[in-house]
Amino acid sequence: MVDVPDPLPIPFGFQAPLRALLRGEPAAWPSGIATDAVTESIEQHGIGPLVYPRLSDDSWPIRTALRDVAIRAAAAESRRLDDLRALLAVLAERGIRVVIIKGTALAYDLYPAPELRPRGDTDLLIAESDLDALRALMNDLGYATQLTSGDSLAVRQQSFSRGGHVYDVHWDVCNSPVLREALPAAEVIRRAIAVPRIAANALAPSHVDALLLACIHRVVHHHDNERLIWLYDIHLLLESMSADEHAQFWRMAAERRVLTICERSIDLADAWFAAAPHDRTVKEFRDEPSAAFLDQRRSRAAVLRRELNSLGWRERFRRLRELALPPADFMRQSFPSAPTIALPALYVWRGARGMLRLLRRV
Repeated sequence: MVDVPDPLPIPFGFQAPLRALLRGEPAAWPSGIATDAVTESIEQHGIGPLVYPRLSDDSWPIRTALRDVAIRAAAAESRRLDDLRALLAVLAERGIRVVIIKGTALAYDLYPAPELRPRGDTDLLIAESDLDALRALMNDLGYATQLTSGDSLAVRQQSFSRGGHVYDVHWDVCNSPVLREALPAAEVIRRAIAVPRIAANALAPSHVDALLLACIHRVVHHHDNERLIWLYDIHLLLESMSADEHAQFWRMAAERRVLTICERSIDLADAWFAAAPHDRTVKEFRDEPSAAFLDQRRSRAAVLRRELNSLGWRERFRRLRELALPPADFMRQSFPSAPTIALPALYVWRGARGMLRLLRRV
């Protein structure tokens, strides 16, 4: 899993017009705003295709640039869908049950058109027991495998790519051992719903599970990154859910001890996109280890310490060993030009770099 850098902030003078646009309200281009800065921040927030159709005329100086962004997104979408449908058909033939999660699932379930939801890959969730069969299948189909670091207790996903199409296959919805049981993969797979806009056999998380995953993902995997497309996902999920689903979501958040991070994510989404805050049945916040993920002053060492504390002693030693000694194939992939004889020195260099990285804030 790769950290997504914090996007450029939306220029202050453009925030109110942008909110109005995304809420379907009248808006006009504000004076004194640099168009390049606005365009770049919109692209980094992943909302270019979403904003473009809301710009009614050429009085918006960013319209041409966002038109190009929207065209590229639409062109990529048809190719992505063809590849996904073909893969789902083969997976079904092999008896491997998959649930499409995150961006692609939401793009076809909740967005008016899937190209309005940009994304760099397609995320799939499978049972861990199907992992070896899936790896063999992807190899047979000619997908290149992105080797993992061997940190098997905290890297619960693997990437496969072919012809520009990237699939990120997960066997847990969360890499962090602290949050893994907040939404077990088996539950998500069991409660999955159909997404016929993708294919007859396509499945996605239930809206309650998808909302819990969206709240956890942006905080735990991306350190409370306020990227607007992730917040818009949360907004659409909130808008689509019934009162019973809202109640079920808050019950699960309380039971799984993720109320604080869910409240944070929904507060941000409501502030940007909702006409009025969504109702919530939040119970008293108690001791929630997940709340520590909101502290951006934490060092990476503090994150690792908390994750190790969530494991048993045997698993702690295993994790530390895997962190210190990743597989040789991974090292060769990471340093492709280095001769084999240099591997011991590269392990030492990687270890020293890792120790320095632990001192940095998240």
